[in-house]
This record gives sequence, C-alpha cells and structure tokens, in this order.
Amino acid sequence: MTETKTTEELRELAIEEAIALFEGDELAAMKWMRTAQRGLGNRPPQGLMSTPKGIEKVRTLIGRLEHGVIT
Repeated sequence: MTETKTTEELRELAIEEAIALFEGDELAAMKWMRTAQRGLGNRPPQGLMSTPKGIEKVRTLIGRLEHGVIT
C-alpha cells in the first residue's frame, strides 16, 4: 500500500530537498524559493507550495537541478 503524504508533509520534504540542493545552506535555499525560476514558468517555487501538484513541480525542478538537467 502506498503512503499518501499530506500537503504539509510534501511541503516540508520539498524544503528539505531545496536545502540539500544548496548543500545545507538554508539562507541560499530560501532565497532560491523566493526567486522566479525559468523551469517553473518564471514563477518562484514558494508560490507553488500550496498544492500537491505545485509542490511536485518544485520537487521535479530540484531533482533536475541536482542531476544537471537543463530546464
């Protein structure tokens, strides 16, 4: 059975992943979250963090950046 995460749990996971992307630098990660990102249609990740679908878009972008995939 697949575990379904709440929106809050997904949001926390995305924030943890963003911090990991910036090698533990929370300030840099939070600045990135507030800055428009090309891979999100020039929207800041923070603006997409209210729905599971938006959070998944942010997490997908983080994964692409981690692996050097141009977005």
